Amino acid sequence: MNKIVLLLTGCINPGDMPFTHLKNKDERMRQYKNAIDYYLRETDYPIVFAENSNTDISENYHKDIYEGRIEFITFDGNNNKQKGKGYGEAYIIEYALKETTLISKNDLIVKITGRLIIENINDVIKKTFPLQKKGSITCSFHSDLQFADSRIFCAPQDFLHVFVSHKDEINDYQNIYFEHILAKYALSSKLALYPFWIEPIINGESGSTGIKYSGKKANTPLHQYQYRSYILKQVLIIAKLSPVISSSYYTFYLLLYIAYRIRVMIINK
Repeated sequence: MNKIVLLLTGCINPGDMPFTHLKNKDERMRQYKNAIDYYLRETDYPIVFAENSNTDISENYHKDIYEGRIEFITFDGNNNKQKGKGYGEAYIIEYALKETTLISKNDLIVKITGRLIIENINDVIKKTFPLQKKGSITCSFHSDLQFADSRIFCAPQDFLHVFVSHKDEINDYQNIYFEHILAKYALSSKLALYPFWIEPIINGESGSTGIKYSGKKANTPLHQYQYRSYILKQVLIIAKLSPVISSSYYTFYLLLYIAYRIRVMIINK
């Protein structure tokens, strides 16, 4: 991998896009600017902000653009009302990869929903899973592994090209969401796949439902042990589905899972 790049996806003016709760253009713009300012201030990573409603906010960031910290890609791409906003976000990623000058072929891309703030973004990126292979995919999954959390995930550019090539499978009206297709092709990829070792702390608002993400997590030993047990169990299941993780790694993760489960049991006594 050459470098890590944050790819923030955006749609400032969703218009009458279905399955969208937050439609107020000014509020969405405020949230995008807050998130961009946060990542510029709190990280050293180059940032690509890709926006598909042809609403350009780059005039507020001339200095950062000049210094190579951020690139704005704005285009008219919020038009497919038949498939919904998940398809639109996949198209944003596809368009950004085609037009960017900041992202190189071997970069690791951290895709983040552009209005959301990952409060522990540096730890989430830097503190990877034990023995995690370089160039792997990192993503949070629901317990059945059929739904991947699209608010933040990390992947090499090659995987993103594969994913967006299947964007036509996304159809919100048929309850086939961006997250389902992301999970499908992450699990079938030849790349190693891991959850986040550090649980992302997310602050913001869901554009689909209006649900507020408070950013608050139970920062107790019990919660941390429960989270680690959960993701280690997922890795063990993923390892059974994919030959990428070796038998020696599997044994290591199994022992680590047992150790965390014992810690949870001791605290719960």
